[in-house]
Amino acid sequence: MSSLRTRRVMAVAVICAAFLTCAPVFAQTGGLTGKCTGQDGAPLAGYTILVERQEIKWSSKAKTNKKGEYTYIGLAPGTYKVSLLDPSGKSIYNITNHVGIGDPTQVDFDMAKEMATAQKAAEANPEFQKKRAEEEKEQKQFTGLKQIFDQGSALSDQKRYIEAAAMFEKAVPLAKDKNVPIVLARLAESYGKAAGQETTPEARKQDQEKALDYYQKALQINANDAALHNNLGSLYADMGKADDAGAEFQKAAALDPPRAGTYYYNMGVIMVNKGKMDEAATALKKCTDLDATNANAWYWYGMALLGKAEFKPDGSMVPAPGTLEAFQTYLKLDPKGQWASAAQASIDQLQGKVQTEYKAAKKGKK
Repeated sequence: MSSLRTRRVMAVAVICAAFLTCAPVFAQTGGLTGKCTGQDGAPLAGYTILVERQEIKWSSKAKTNKKGEYTYIGLAPGTYKVSLLDPSGKSIYNITNHVGIGDPTQVDFDMAKEMATAQKAAEANPEFQKKRAEEEKEQKQFTGLKQIFDQGSALSDQKRYIEAAAMFEKAVPLAKDKNVPIVLARLAESYGKAAGQETTPEARKQDQEKALDYYQKALQINANDAALHNNLGSLYADMGKADDAGAEFQKAAALDPPRAGTYYYNMGVIMVNKGKMDEAATALKKCTDLDATNANAWYWYGMALLGKAEFKPDGSMVPAPGTLEAFQTYLKLDPKGQWASAAQASIDQLQGKVQTEYKAAKKGKK
């Protein structure tokens, strides 16, 4: 019995020794655990927790469950960078924390709290405060600019161009960056249109000079704006500077090829009205070449060619080649257009001359 009892005591001692040997292995590690919630307080399920040890190059990952919870055990004591990644793998936020021996260290990701803390810290930063003050100033300035700009646009729509120009003048010092040429262009346009409402040559000239100055200032900032060159061309034409007008329309066409036909059309019509028939015919021919369906261009091309007609000593007219065809094309494209009657009258005149000359020749043979 003594021998049996001795063997049992020894067996218990061996088992206890085994437990004592294993206990330090578990006690020498730690872990991480926590809960992840979004800015709305909802759990972030299916997100990745990236664990990176800072003392050595080592990393591992864990996933959050449907409650936004995660646990990672078996970590050696040390400092870890714990990052929250969204389902696409993009890092949202990270926390560096020390992991000790024993129970897992709690590292929660409460994004509403974290964002509020980060915002508070940023707001306390002098640079942030300075930037925010500048942004508020710019926003206030933009609000004032928009209000004045809208008032100027409303006055322009009412054809109160002098008042519109005065309003756009107020907008100039408030404009910044890309808004500067926009305001200058509207200011120039207002003075250009105001010139047409003036009752004296002096007042008209003053408005035109102001418009010219503002167009040039706008082009100094944005030299490649085709619309500005087009509008400046129209202003030059109103000022009687046909060559300058033509040069601006050419620049507009070169800068904006898809709309070149429009610029050549504008140039052609203005040149017809100024009696510059050669320049008008050249511009309008380019327009019809680019867009053969532009009915109005065909009409004005006919008018330009009609202006180039020659007269014989007997008073009969010799039209430039293509005159009759231009008016006929216009009527084919737009038989009820605003110039349909004028185009038909020109055709009748041209055909009447041809018919008369034919009859006279026939009679002479008898």
